[in-house]
Amino acid sequence: MFYTIVMTVCMTAVPQTCEQREQIANGLAMNPGVAFMQAQPLVARWLEAHPGYFVQRWRVLPGRSS
Repeated sequence: MFYTIVMTVCMTAVPQTCEQREQIANGLAMNPGVAFMQAQPLVARWLEAHPGYFVQRWRVLPGRSS
C-alpha cells in the first residue's frame, strides 16, 4: 500500500531549527500499525543519509503525496 512518511526533522547544531520532510513509501502493509513498524527502518535510513539532523517526530499517512 502507498503511504507518506511525514517527519519533523531538526538540525543537530541548532535544535530549534526544524522543518517537515515527506518521503513516499510503497509496499507497506494495509494495517496502519504494521505499516508504522515497517516504516521505522526507512526513517533510520533517512537519518543515516542526513547526519546533521535528528527526527523530532514522525508519522505514517495513507495515500498522501506532496
